[in-house]
Amino acid sequence: MKHLLLSLIVLSSVAATAQSDLFVRPNPSSGTDSYVYVNNVELYVENDVNLEKNVAGPTEASIYLRNNGQLIQGDDAAQNKGDGMLSVYQTIAETSAFHYNYWGMPVAEGVSGTPGNTNSNVFVVYDCDGCGDTDTAATVTNTTTGRNGFLNPDLTISTRWIYELRPSPDRDDEGVWVRLNGTGTSNPGYGFIMKGISPNPIIGNTGDSEDGMPDVTYDLRGRPKNGEISINMTAGDEIVLSGNPYPSVLDLQALAEDNDGTGGNTGIASFRFWDEPKDSEFSHFYSDKSGGYGVFVPGPPSGVYTPATFTDYYASGSGSGTGDFGLPYDDQQFTPIGQGFIIVTDGSPGDIEFNNSQRVYRTVGQTEEFHRPDKNGNVAMNGGQDTNSDDSSESVVAEVDPRAPHLRIDVVMEEKYGRQLVLGFDDSTSLDFDLGWDGKSPMDAANGEAYFLVGDDDNREPYVINFLNYDAQAMVPIGFKLNQQTKFLIQTVDEVKMHSKKAYIFDSVENTYQEITNGKSATYNLDAGTYDDRFFVTFKGNKEFNEYVKEEQGRAQENIDFFQNNNLGILEVTNPEGYDIEQALVFDMTGKLVYEQKNIGTEKHFSFPTSNLSDGVYIVKLKTTDNIDISYKTSVYNRQ
Repeated sequence: MKHLLLSLIVLSSVAATAQSDLFVRPNPSSGTDSYVYVNNVELYVENDVNLEKNVAGPTEASIYLRNNGQLIQGDDAAQNKGDGMLSVYQTIAETSAFHYNYWGMPVAEGVSGTPGNTNSNVFVVYDCDGCGDTDTAATVTNTTTGRNGFLNPDLTISTRWIYELRPSPDRDDEGVWVRLNGTGTSNPGYGFIMKGISPNPIIGNTGDSEDGMPDVTYDLRGRPKNGEISINMTAGDEIVLSGNPYPSVLDLQALAEDNDGTGGNTGIASFRFWDEPKDSEFSHFYSDKSGGYGVFVPGPPSGVYTPATFTDYYASGSGSGTGDFGLPYDDQQFTPIGQGFIIVTDGSPGDIEFNNSQRVYRTVGQTEEFHRPDKNGNVAMNGGQDTNSDDSSESVVAEVDPRAPHLRIDVVMEEKYGRQLVLGFDDSTSLDFDLGWDGKSPMDAANGEAYFLVGDDDNREPYVINFLNYDAQAMVPIGFKLNQQTKFLIQTVDEVKMHSKKAYIFDSVENTYQEITNGKSATYNLDAGTYDDRFFVTFKGNKEFNEYVKEEQGRAQENIDFFQNNNLGILEVTNPEGYDIEQALVFDMTGKLVYEQKNIGTEKHFSFPTSNLSDGVYIVKLKTTDNIDISYKTSVYNRQ
């Protein structure tokens, strides 16, 4: 980590003591204000920070982080002290009195004589004066218990919409949200939601485009948080609204690595980021809203994100332009100061722990714009040269591009809305749930859903991001939940390191394959209902699959041996290659089914009883899980 020390920072009067690495207080001789001004650099302090409040005025705060200035501390055990304040700006790109933002506060109220991290809420949000890189003055934000916040004549926040979501099962109903109003406080690791402001006061529950704000800058002021901050998750808790608790950028991959389900910590599976159309839906009525959650999984290199689904967010134009999605995040791994998000865990009890090793210094151009992703200003992925471009094997090979191989798939319904899915591949992952690699679906699209089904047959759940070990013969289940008769198309909008491999949607009812790669799409028109057992993503089309089955069928026919043991009254089967036998059927010569056994699996040796059959010739058929049929004719003679 690069440590930029005080010699690189613009200083006013600063005092140092043996007890604190950084102690800022008013000048003891003259009584004038003292402060540290941090402009576009990292202020690194190994131990604690002790701030003594200046006289109220334009330089009341003790530390000013401006223009990408950030504070990073080293010792997790160090407890910050004092009643002085750190000031840092955060800008909401679009907002109104009707639209939510998710916050994780980097500061809290400081009280002399009470060191450490304290609770916080809206009282740390100030109205900045000028809001420029060299401005320092601010005033306490006004609040109202009315529904609508406003800017003119003074910035006023509505406390009606301030809620936190404490550790709970994975559901989003009203019962799991706790209203804080203007006086309740949040645990240092919790985040909270809060609606924005409109230019002028509004009466009522609805508005129009004139009530939108192009951008609003808040000044967050208080004692900076530092060191270990934990959230306790009990058995059955799966989600919690949290956020970046520090006055520096937070690395979500580092956070997930420190919370992998071992050492008393719960396992972090994914992160959800709220997004909604800020240029429309000026309403407090829930039925008028179409916002939703994007999902980020930290496991793959650089992580993988799928955006939120909107019903009428025309501005994004994802994929073909016919689907409507929230804006994509290019580098969601690095989360800016103040950003709130929902943490999704594996459900195991334990603590979610934040610590200073997860803090990094990155500028706005290297991370996401707060709450509103920047499509063009982030670190671009450099694909580099494909060093294995001529490789035709079935393995997915590594390249200069650090991202894991994956397909980004749009499911667009009625040419109005849709869901984006990611199907990825890594040798360390499996067909089952993989912590940090598979992202559960928020299932928050009102008019229809698409998802991958992950888990065993008795406990399958919907996911928007699914990583597995690439297998050309794989059949990946994809499900749809439709509230009405729906026409939809499925297409791949991005192929990362797939080396021209094709993907298809297999309809097991119609026995059809439709390609979804190379600019092609699959189209369906289905009645309302849930389709969890009908459709699959495959990597072989009908012709390729038939050729594969024919070839494998011949090989299996040669490798599987049958022996009719009339002395014991059984048919013995040897399966040395371990084919996965899904079903065994025995027919007499009239075609009548006389015996059936299911889910035999990969047993190397198994048998069927034949002692209860009449003497005669029978046809035995074995069917594998990948639709290979093996037939055998046997003669049964039961000796008396």
